[in-house]
Amino acid sequence: MTSSRLFLCAVLATVAPSYAGDGISGPHTFAVDFSQPFDRYQVRPADFGWVASLVKGVHYEKAVVHFVRTSLPLKRDGQLVAGEVYQSIEHPEYFYVVTSDAMFNLKRKDLYGPGVGGFSMHAPPSRRFIACLEFQRGGVPFVGRSGEYLIGSPAVGYRLVEWTGHLWNRFAPDGFQ
Repeated sequence: MTSSRLFLCAVLATVAPSYAGDGISGPHTFAVDFSQPFDRYQVRPADFGWVASLVKGVHYEKAVVHFVRTSLPLKRDGQLVAGEVYQSIEHPEYFYVVTSDAMFNLKRKDLYGPGVGGFSMHAPPSRRFIACLEFQRGGVPFVGRSGEYLIGSPAVGYRLVEWTGHLWNRFAPDGFQ
């Protein structure tokens, strides 16, 4: 019986189409309009102290990339949700959406799942900022996109990104909301 299961797995692996990347299809819809003006949290000396304590505690010696909460609303299943869209301080073209664990690079028009190569994010209870260890500039591309991923020219100012996915949150105890 074990050999027949192994054979079935081998057949499925060779017949089924495969794509490198994270699946983005899911029951929830998300959208962020990056063309609108927004504010972002200003990191304080105490915040940098919290990050210093974190990296010392985990013996991390590389550069930390900081993401700060923005006022950009996330449209989730047709409802506007505040406090879910973050922007990198060191790399301002990068945005992170907590609720769906999605990363955007607006210069390259990339939409991807950031969790590769030891990537980890840590936030204090206030969640005003995120300390990112092992930041990945490319991540795992989203595949099977349903919806639209539309980023226009910066001169035009049209930067609407829409996607579907699951309610995933790295900061929730079990990862789901």
